[in-house]
Amino acid sequence: MAYTVAPETIARTIWCRKEFACLQDGRCENCAMCEIVGENAINALFLRNRKSSDCPYYFDFGSAFMCTCPTRYAIYKQHGS
Repeated sequence: MAYTVAPETIARTIWCRKEFACLQDGRCENCAMCEIVGENAINALFLRNRKSSDCPYYFDFGSAFMCTCPTRYAIYKQHGS
């Protein structure tokens, strides 16, 4: 399934190393898209587990895994996945 997000969101996702593979086919080239378990109040997502250590939008937050990718956040908000 291909996803679409606003051009402004794409423009804010300046550090993507996967050439927006998540929009092309709903998954990253090297792994399944990070599974979301929730969101916080600052446009960040809580991840079920660590999928990619080379993603500049991924970080550990204590014992939690977080994603701050604007495009991934938009996919989650629009499609719930």
